[in-house]
Amino acid sequence: MAERDLETLLKTLKVKRHEGTWRFETIPAEASSWADLISLRDVRDIAMLFHEDEGLSLITRALDATPTSNRWVWLELSVYSDLQAVGFLAAVSKALSAASIPCNAVAAYHHDHVFVPEDKAEAAITALEQLANNA
Repeated sequence: MAERDLETLLKTLKVKRHEGTWRFETIPAEASSWADLISLRDVRDIAMLFHEDEGLSLITRALDATPTSNRWVWLELSVYSDLQAVGFLAAVSKALSAASIPCNAVAAYHHDHVFVPEDKAEAAITALEQLANNA
């Protein structure tokens, strides 16, 4: 069952590092279509797709040519957080901010996820484990 209690969420927080490196990209609205998505899915992994007014935002597996500034590690916050839980991502973001680690958060149905710069992944995992230990 999904958890809403912040203290319980933090105490039971586990961090799962997904394999690979990921990147953020966009397909402008005037150039995006479902046909694009079908062909993109066949070319490389899509971790997330979100429709915005400006176009489609995607998180996909990074390519060898992906610049360092757009290489991210996907960390799953492995606790079943309720979509109406209050403060969980704020606490995660605060812990990462205190360690000078930027993050991009994605709330999904079962878990929340953060994408952190590839070169700060281990520090991010440590910061999140400390957050759970101190809860």
